[in-house]
Amino acid sequence: MSAARALADAAERVLPRVAPSWHTPIAEAVGTIAYLAAPRARAAVRANLAVVAPDRPRLARRVFINQVRGYLEVFQIPALDDKRLTAMVVVDGWDRFTRAHAQGKGVIFASAHLGPVALVGQILMARGFELTLPVESTESELMRAVNRARSARGLHLVPLDSPLGIHRALRHGGVLGFLADRAVSGVGIRVPFCGREALVPSAHVALALRTGAALVPAFAWREGGALHAYIEDPLDLVDTGARESDIREGVRRFAAVLERYVRRYPDQWTVFDRMWRD
Repeated sequence: MSAARALADAAERVLPRVAPSWHTPIAEAVGTIAYLAAPRARAAVRANLAVVAPDRPRLARRVFINQVRGYLEVFQIPALDDKRLTAMVVVDGWDRFTRAHAQGKGVIFASAHLGPVALVGQILMARGFELTLPVESTESELMRAVNRARSARGLHLVPLDSPLGIHRALRHGGVLGFLADRAVSGVGIRVPFCGREALVPSAHVALALRTGAALVPAFAWREGGALHAYIEDPLDLVDTGARESDIREGVRRFAAVLERYVRRYPDQWTVFDRMWRD
């Protein structure tokens, strides 16, 4: 067994048993080590924060700490029951989701690498819905362990490059989730974001326009020792028949919503690639 596989196995065995009271000191220690040991990621985070929160230049280390905290929360998922999970998260806007779902064409949640998004997404399964999430392929043993933990309570993971799996998720009014703040595959559209143009993913908008599914922005964050989720009203997408411009306008509208949350919680936005390039 490789060292990476052994580390992943240990994480899967040990971390679900770690008391939440230990999450903060562990995240502080491991996140600080990661911050010091990853100069390229550190430079990318600093560059992003210079745009998002130029008046708060010392937040970079907090981003690494919050990433570690997020992983600790993910490994708790297999040990959670529905009652405990729903008690952990304050959800605002659930009625907006149920109204969109009742239309019968499916719902696409558009979110971001922000706050406890992986844990909060489990609320849908706890409340009786199925959720499918496209993910990038990985050779990392640790990320494979993370994905196993994420799917332990019924979350369906499909490859990001599997159009059939993604479309199938919306059949019969299904629910599909996208982390739509980082163009992992390099496919997206440049739109204004935090005062400058950035490449923002477009697949969630294109799919909503093609299928008629409701596109619902939803975001999660930590505040005051609690986990919060806010479900926005569905984006108003306009289908004029000019596909490229319609998608661009939809991405622009989503980026405007995303910007509000990223600016409000910049240290919880865990993106380790440069969003803006000179």
